[in-house]
Formats: sequence, C-alpha cells, structure tokens
Amino acid sequence: SVNSDLINSYAWDTAIVYIQEAGHTNYANETSKNSELANTGTNGDEVCNLNDMASNLNEWTTEHSSFIDATGSNPCLIRGGVCVDGSHYIAFRHYAYATVNENYLGFRIVLYIPTT
Repeated sequence: SVNSDLINSYAWDTAIVYIQEAGHTNYANETSKNSELANTGTNGDEVCNLNDMASNLNEWTTEHSSFIDATGSNPCLIRGGVCVDGSHYIAFRHYAYATVNENYLGFRIVLYIPTT
C-alpha cells in the first residue's frame, strides 16, 4: 500500500537540497517563469522530475506559523514561487489564514512507498 500526506517543510527543503546538489546550485532562489497559471509541467519549471516549485502556485504545507498580526493568528504556511508575484521564490515561506481561498494557492502531496 502507499500512504500520502500534504508536503511538510522537511520534504520541501530536502527536494531543494537534492536539486541543488544535482547541479542547479541557485535553485532555492528561482522565481516564476510565467505570469499566469499554467497546466502542471508546461511552463518550463521541471528540474529532477519535480514540476512547478517556482512558477505556478504557492503551496499549502503542514508547517505551523506562530505569527500573529492585528487581525489574529496566521497558523498556516505556504511555500514556493507563484506566477502572480515575481518576489516569491522556491524557498519562500509565508503565513496565511486557513480560510484563504485564492486561485494561486494549491498543494503538493508526498507519497510514502514501503520498500519491503
């Protein structure tokens, strides 16, 4: 059987390290290659068989934020670049409300495949 989960900070950062060690030394700082949403894998942001870490959506993670602003707690973190804002990069972390609903927010799952 295969188990899955929403990506966590360890898996996200491990993917960045893996890609950088494969020769893409500044990958953590890559920003979007496009200015609008695109189908997965069509915007030229595929490195080491991973698509769209910089160019399409910010992605929900299981990370927790303790940031509190004037409007209340922001317990959720999003990661990655996004097509609507060129200042977001792959290693980017940003707090968000769990109720945020935008067309540039998505998610990435991790599959755990048993080896035995």
